[in-house]
Amino acid sequence: MKIHNITLDTKVENQLFHLAIGNFDGVHLGHQKIINSLVNKSKAEKKPSAILSFNPHPRQFFSKNFDCYQIISEEKKQSILANLGVDHYFSLSFDETISNLSPADFINKIIVQKLKVDKLIVGYDFHFGKDRQGNTQILSEHSKIHGFSLEIVEPVKDKDCKEVYSSTAIRNFIKEGNMENAQMMLGLPWSMDGKVIQGDQRARQMNFPTANILPHNHLHPLKGVYAIRALLENKSFIGISNFGERPTVDGKKLLLEVHLFDFNKNIYGNHLTVEFLTFIRSEKKFDNFDLLVDQIKKDIETAKNYHLKK
Repeated sequence: MKIHNITLDTKVENQLFHLAIGNFDGVHLGHQKIINSLVNKSKAEKKPSAILSFNPHPRQFFSKNFDCYQIISEEKKQSILANLGVDHYFSLSFDETISNLSPADFINKIIVQKLKVDKLIVGYDFHFGKDRQGNTQILSEHSKIHGFSLEIVEPVKDKDCKEVYSSTAIRNFIKEGNMENAQMMLGLPWSMDGKVIQGDQRARQMNFPTANILPHNHLHPLKGVYAIRALLENKSFIGISNFGERPTVDGKKLLLEVHLFDFNKNIYGNHLTVEFLTFIRSEKKFDNFDLLVDQIKKDIETAKNYHLKK
């Protein structure tokens, strides 16, 4: 997949793209329905497939309160899209000029003139342009004027709870520690990843060595203890993790601590991906280390029982 970082002034190679537009945060199963349609129709009609997304996310642009907002990192999103078979990824710099484009100008300047779209595929709830005034009805009207075809993809719903698969629902699940429902909508476990850093060695002194990762500037899960699966150098390991500030040791910053079962290697500096499988308990401050150690032993037993059942 070719990645293009563009602005409103960037010239794009003259191709008749089949295009899907959206932030695709998390690339959940609802998004994948759009992308699969895009890729399949592009191949059938021998046209290049493309995604148009925005950087930063518009909500992050308008409010600093949304700093930790993205479900997954931009790099992971691009990796998933590439694996789904997308040919081109356009990351449009979202700025004041873009935010003030009317729906008609957005269609004319970006969809028609810049990307020369032959077929456009969007979700049923797609909004665009200044104050999100644009919608699928406006797109339908302009598709007839400009001569591109339009496909509107209906939502994906869970058969049991009948809830629409959405990034908002997934964010709420992750913030609540409901990793099972988040995984159901994402199609794979939600994960955090990063370089393993050296900690204060207190967990090792308690005979529970941990690999420590600083959280990215994207969505943070509910603070607490989880059963996890970790991916290291293309190998999978099971274990337990704590995400939080470690109040018992007067921690001051968020940290992901990962204890892998039957593992005792030095992996400082290695890249570790941690998949959150199920929530065990909330983070709490213990009165002393002995109580903390006793609770960790119970948590490990709970996590091992969870993994045995899987």
